[in-house]
Amino acid sequence: MKNLTAAISVLLLFSLSFFSCKKDRDVNPENLIKGNWEEMDLNGLHRSLNFTKDNSFFLTIVLNDGSSIRFIGTYQIQGDRLNITTTEKLEQEPGKPVKRTATNYTLYENATFSIAGDILNLNYTSYPADAPVNTPAKFRRMITIDEGGLIP
Repeated sequence: MKNLTAAISVLLLFSLSFFSCKKDRDVNPENLIKGNWEEMDLNGLHRSLNFTKDNSFFLTIVLNDGSSIRFIGTYQIQGDRLNITTTEKLEQEPGKPVKRTATNYTLYENATFSIAGDILNLNYTSYPADAPVNTPAKFRRMITIDEGGLIP
C-alpha cells in the first residue's frame, strides 16, 4: 500500500510541475511586433519598418538611385489590426539636403498582421489604378547588435 501511495504522490507532483511550467500562449501582440523588420522579395528596393516600445513607428524606403524616404509616426494594435498614422516625411536625394514635410495620414490602410517565428505578414489595402486591392507584404525580423557591447 505504501508503494501505491508513493507512486500516486510522485505522479501527482509530476503532473503539477508539468502543468505549472506550461508556456503562456496569450503573448501580447504589441510585444511581438516591436523591433526592426526588413521587407522580403523587393528586387533591389529596400524597405524597413521599426516599431518601438513607446509606440513610435518608422518606415524607411531606399530607392535604387540612392534616394530615400522616411515616414515617422505612431502605431496602435487592436487584436490583429495594425493602425499606423504618419506625422512626418523625410526625403533625401543624393547630394541634396533633407526635405522635411509634416503629414497626417494612415499608412497601410485596413492593415492586419500575423507573426510566425521571425516573419511578419502584413495585409493591407492599396489603390493601384484607383481600385482597392488586398496587398500582402512579408518582413523578416532584423537582429541588431549593440556595438557598445562588443569586445574590442
